[in-house]
Amino acid sequence: MMRPAVLVLMIVLPVAMDAATFYVDFAGGADTNSGVAKASPWKHIPGMAGCTGGCASTVLAGGDTVIFKGGTTWTGSFPWDVQGGQSSAVTYTTDHSWFSGSAYSQPVFNGQRADMAGGMITSSASYMVINDFSVINCGNQPASVSEQQCLVFTNTNNVTISNSTFQTFDWISVYFRFTSPGSYNNFTFTGNDFSHTSNAIWIASAQSNTTVHSVTISGNTFHDYHDNMVGGTHGNGLHYYGVPSSDSTQYLDGMVYCNNRSYGDFTSNGPYTGGNTGGGMTAFFFFESPVSGVVCNNDFSFNPTQNNMFNSLIMLAGNGNAHKMSLGIYNNSLVNVGTSAMSAAINVQSLAAGDSVIIKNNIMSSMQYCMYFQDAQSAAAVTSDYNLLNCSSGENDYVNSLKSYSQWQSLGFDTHSVLGKDPSWVAAPGNEHLNAGSPAIGSGVNLFGLGISALNVDADGIARPGSGAWDMGAFGGGSATGPNPPSGLLLGVR
Repeated sequence: MMRPAVLVLMIVLPVAMDAATFYVDFAGGADTNSGVAKASPWKHIPGMAGCTGGCASTVLAGGDTVIFKGGTTWTGSFPWDVQGGQSSAVTYTTDHSWFSGSAYSQPVFNGQRADMAGGMITSSASYMVINDFSVINCGNQPASVSEQQCLVFTNTNNVTISNSTFQTFDWISVYFRFTSPGSYNNFTFTGNDFSHTSNAIWIASAQSNTTVHSVTISGNTFHDYHDNMVGGTHGNGLHYYGVPSSDSTQYLDGMVYCNNRSYGDFTSNGPYTGGNTGGGMTAFFFFESPVSGVVCNNDFSFNPTQNNMFNSLIMLAGNGNAHKMSLGIYNNSLVNVGTSAMSAAINVQSLAAGDSVIIKNNIMSSMQYCMYFQDAQSAAAVTSDYNLLNCSSGENDYVNSLKSYSQWQSLGFDTHSVLGKDPSWVAAPGNEHLNAGSPAIGSGVNLFGLGISALNVDADGIARPGSGAWDMGAFGGGSATGPNPPSGLLLGVR
């Protein structure tokens, strides 16, 4: 009597466990093909505008892989509602041996500057990996100030976006919004390149009892926003907030923001008369709701400069939210070469009692003020030491009162820090490695005991010592090598 049940299981389980691989080629595919081989690819993928035939009747499942042909451009296929899995991811990626042209290049998803309401690529599904894409022309800037978003994810979990290039010409390149209460988990952005936008990544909630957990943003580059910094636009690398900002049931924890790099032109694109008129960059890291986690090994720079173009490079605005903020800011390199480009390297305001912000082993050089603590409660939340501070004014701002370095230390800050010395960058802005003999070498505190894996190696991937002094900044000292901003790379693709 048991054998029929066993036979049913033998039939059902392989179907549930089998994962499929699909191939997609906009130029040479057809939705009437099987889609399961390079020789018979689809033109579209399920969820894309224009998907018909076998493409339209297929539902992707966790474990499935979709391979997009390199060197091919998708147009007229948007909006694309990306499908996900139930407990494992659907992976959207490439095969570098399958491409059009003489050499591999990323598949391109071109919105043709259509300013599609609600996003060009969207999803309310979970469990997905998007890897090795080039996404361009979602919005219609710089002709006008639009509020369009390119990739829009609503109430999702378990999403990875990696090794992709975004030149979106819109307000927000990647937007995660949470409109229903819940606990949302596991978001990874790694190896991506963001340019020609106003904001790279936004995470926002608008309902009580909405929490976001385990967000890793690492190894990304943010550069050259200039042509989208128009009118009243406020630009950011990463921006997180909850509405209302005072709601203590909305917060983000498990943040790892490490090994990211910013460089290039972030100046206002007008109108401009002696400063930005209503717009400009807020920060590369901007949180205005509670966050817990670590910010480490980031190389923050920009060029050219313009008066008042940044609020700061790291901006924390707690807005009096009672949920406790706990953030470590360690071994970052923050550089400003120019005059009056920002309020401060790190700007902290309206934190709550019990909040904790620890600032150690950072280099802040050439901005007018290195740190600005806007109110006494926020200042009380900050522990700052073992940093190199080289502000152009020789002062920091403490509750709207300028303090010399000696006055700053008398307040209990930066007792063991290096004050007023040039860090001796290799080629700032853009290459914040340290020359041999830099005063930042061997002047930091050993943070190995914190157990933060991302921090225990520097931005070049070189292990920091388990004992003894650390170097300050994102890069280990004594190396005159390092990345140079790619001249003209990714510019002007429309």
